[in-house]
Amino acid sequence: MEVTVDVDFGDRPRVVRKVAIERGADVVTATRAALPVEQDWLCCSPQDVWSIDGIGPDPRLDRYWSWRLGCAPGPDLPARHRLQGGETVVWKYGGGTLPNRGSVRVVSLLPAATEIAIAVGGEASLVALSHLCRQPDRANLPRVMRTRIDSDTWSMGRIDDELRKAGRAGTPLYELDEAAIRALRPTHVLSQGLCPVCAVTPEQVGAMLARDAERCAQLVVLSPRSLADIANDIRTVGATLGRTHAGKVAARAFERRLDAVRALPPLPQRPRVAVLEWFDPLWASGEWIAEMVEVAGGEPVLVGKDQPSRRLDWAELTAAAPDVVVLAGCSMSIERAERELPALVGSDAWRQLPAVQKQRVFLMDGERHFSTPGPGVAAGAEVLARLLRELQAGTAAASTEPWRQVVPR
Repeated sequence: MEVTVDVDFGDRPRVVRKVAIERGADVVTATRAALPVEQDWLCCSPQDVWSIDGIGPDPRLDRYWSWRLGCAPGPDLPARHRLQGGETVVWKYGGGTLPNRGSVRVVSLLPAATEIAIAVGGEASLVALSHLCRQPDRANLPRVMRTRIDSDTWSMGRIDDELRKAGRAGTPLYELDEAAIRALRPTHVLSQGLCPVCAVTPEQVGAMLARDAERCAQLVVLSPRSLADIANDIRTVGATLGRTHAGKVAARAFERRLDAVRALPPLPQRPRVAVLEWFDPLWASGEWIAEMVEVAGGEPVLVGKDQPSRRLDWAELTAAAPDVVVLAGCSMSIERAERELPALVGSDAWRQLPAVQKQRVFLMDGERHFSTPGPGVAAGAEVLARLLRELQAGTAAASTEPWRQVVPR
């Protein structure tokens, strides 16, 4: 039998095609006869229509596919509804505007939480940020957390020295502007419980909230240690911001990107990869970053996915003899981390590493793709998988947007 499939993409030419299908075929089968269709959980079933012709959901702007049968809303899930000859299936990609702020007012003290809030379309609920959080587009939110550690201009060595001094003296690394936070009347505060060096601790935030018992803002603590934890954090932040469905879809989109990397053809030989997040002193990355190496097709050395990042000495690094070294400075861009290279390249031990001698050392964006546990980590796994495969093929360019090769001098 013949039916008509009418697909309205919104911002690209509409597609209208007559297709021949078997009698009693469902809506998805008919649509797939006209254009490529991907199915995955979206609201109700793993058989939901996730994308048509490569256009998938945009949870930030509430853009999803909906369907009609002629002029009437689809009476059932598209994978279940059986068509009759001569009918017209109409698909529309709807939404496209940022949600307005609801009753939720959120202070984000964590760059990853802010990244997730933006990804799920919840930036309208943000009322303040930490000193390191990225401002949403066309926003100028107040910053209510500061530190005397100057991560922009101080070297890694000096930052480490100052952190040690603060630890010995029992001096807090971060200061909260409590008066400003109280004035903003937040309903929720997003923080982290993973690293006392990276951001304010839950204890410090909790003490601040306890001093403002009248407001009773809820503290939401994110402590991811794996890629699955990051997906769960996306759901948690979505729910916190009143964007529960968007959070679920964004988390599934994150998982799908990682699944696609896992599904790539395996490399003939898994390269042994060391990811260094600090260069003076040396720190190797573990947990979700080591897991990213596995997903990308490599074998993490020095620290595994079930272990936290840790400090190491030069003897450990040289003994590990990694095939590839990735320099992903913690919360640093490629350009910022590149300024720290003298701490590495001046060492005799560095020059002895096989990865250095074979020019298999690459700077990558630690801030966007590694150390900020949010949606950007999926992009990091994709970039890392691409690098490892280009190295295998001998086609890795010395400098591309996602990496920069470190050439021995």
